[in-house]
Amino acid sequence: MSYFARGLAISSRLQRALAALVLAWSLLASPAHAGAPQERLTLVVPGAVGGGWDLTAKAMKDSLEREGIVRSVEIVRYPGTGGLVGLAQFVAHHRGQDDVLLVGGLTMLGAALTDSAAISLRDVTPVARLAGDWGLIAVPANSPIKDIEDLKRTMRSGPGGLRWSGGALGSSDQALVWSMASQLGVPLDNVLYYGKVGGRNAAEMLMSNRADVAVSGFAEFAPHLKSGRLRAIAIDAPRRFAEVDVPTLRESGIDVSMMNWRGVFGAPGLTIAQQDRLSALIVAMERSSTWRARIAQSHWTPAYLDPAAFSRFIDRESSRWPALVNPPMRTGNEVFVAEAQLPQGLLWSLAGLAMALATAAGKLLIRLRERQRIEQDLKLRCGELSSKLEEAKSARSAVVLEGIKDDFGEWNLSFAERDVAWFMLRGLPLKQIATLRGTSERTVRQQAQAIYRKAGLESRSDLAGRVLERFI
Repeated sequence: MSYFARGLAISSRLQRALAALVLAWSLLASPAHAGAPQERLTLVVPGAVGGGWDLTAKAMKDSLEREGIVRSVEIVRYPGTGGLVGLAQFVAHHRGQDDVLLVGGLTMLGAALTDSAAISLRDVTPVARLAGDWGLIAVPANSPIKDIEDLKRTMRSGPGGLRWSGGALGSSDQALVWSMASQLGVPLDNVLYYGKVGGRNAAEMLMSNRADVAVSGFAEFAPHLKSGRLRAIAIDAPRRFAEVDVPTLRESGIDVSMMNWRGVFGAPGLTIAQQDRLSALIVAMERSSTWRARIAQSHWTPAYLDPAAFSRFIDRESSRWPALVNPPMRTGNEVFVAEAQLPQGLLWSLAGLAMALATAAGKLLIRLRERQRIEQDLKLRCGELSSKLEEAKSARSAVVLEGIKDDFGEWNLSFAERDVAWFMLRGLPLKQIATLRGTSERTVRQQAQAIYRKAGLESRSDLAGRVLERFI
C-alpha cells in the first residue's frame, strides 16, 4: 500500500472515530433524545400479528412515540417462511432508505440456513440487537401431561404420538425441541414438529387440539396462561420467572438454554451518516424508561449490541446455528444423523408403497402426457396474455390492468403474492420468479398455491384464463 493510500485509510478511520465521539457526546448530553424528533419511521415486521417480532415492533412504536423520538411510527407486516418473505420485500423495495427498519432475529437467520435461501441477514444493515426471549413450554389446561417429568416420559416412550408446535423451521423453538430430543435419546425422525408463523398461532394450535405441546415466548402465551386455557410446564431461561412458577429445563436435568434474540436492521445501501442516524434513534429508545418498562413487562432480557458488535454476533450465530437445527444424535455407541435413520415399520410401509406405485405406473404415464399437453396450452395462453399485457398504450388495456389490480384486491392478496401473480401472468417459471424476488423456489411455490386458494382457482392456466376473459 502506498503512503498516499495509507494516509487516506488513516484519515477515514479518524473521521469515523471523531463521528462516533460526536454521536456519543450528543447521546450522553440527554438521557432520551437530543434535538427535534424524526417525523416518521416505518417498522417492517416479517411475521404474523401477535408473534415475537410483532410484539417487539409494538413496544418500539410505543417507546419511540411516547419519548418524543419519532412523531409517527407505522408497522407493516409481511409474514411467511420464517421471515424470509418480509426480508425479500425489505431488500427489494427500501434500498438506501433511512426512514425504515426491519425487525427480525434468530428465526430469520435459521430459516435462511434451513431453506438454503438466496437472501439472508447479510443482505441488510445491522443496526442493533435489542433483547432476548426465552422458550416457554406449554400444554392445554386439560392435558394429561402435568409437568416436565411427564413430558420427558412421554417423549421417551411414545415420541411419535406427541405433536409439537412452535416457530418456523430453523427457529429457536425448533432448536429447543431438537436439543431436548437429542438429550433424551429420542430419534429426530420420531419428533412431530409443526412450525407456525408467530407464537399466537402456536398457542391456537394447542387450544384447538391440533398440537399437544408448544414452545414460544412468555409474552405470546401470557394471555392464554392468564385465562387458564394453557398451562406452562417448563422454561429454558437461566432462572425461573416469578409470574410463572415452573422449573427451568436445567433444573429438570436437560441442559438447554438458548436466547431467542431480536434486533433491528437498516436497508441495504445506507451511507455511514444514515446508519449513524438510525443507530442514534435506537440508542435513545433503548435508554428510555418506556422501553425498559416494556422489556420488563414482556419478560425479555435486555441485550443491546451496537452495529459493529451486532454484525460480529450475527457472523458467530451463522456458524453456530446449523448444528443446532440439525444435530447429530447418539444411540448407544453409534453416532448418526437423525435424517438418515428409518424405523423398521416405516421400511415395510415403503415397500408396500413401492408396489402400489408400480401398479399405478401406467395410469401415471397417461396423466403425465395429459399434463404435458396442458402445460403446452398454458405456455400458449401465457404468451398470448403477456403480449396483451404489454399493450398498455390503449385505453382498453389500461382498463383491463386496473381490473386485474381490482381482482388482486378482491382476493386479498398480500404484496408478495401480487408480485408473484404478475410474474406468473407473464409466463415466468417459478425458479426465475424466485431469483428475481431474492427468495427460494419453495417459497414462490407456496405463494402460488396461496394465490390459487384465495382466488378459487386450481392452476396457473386458470389464472391466465381468468385474466384473458377481460380481453374478449
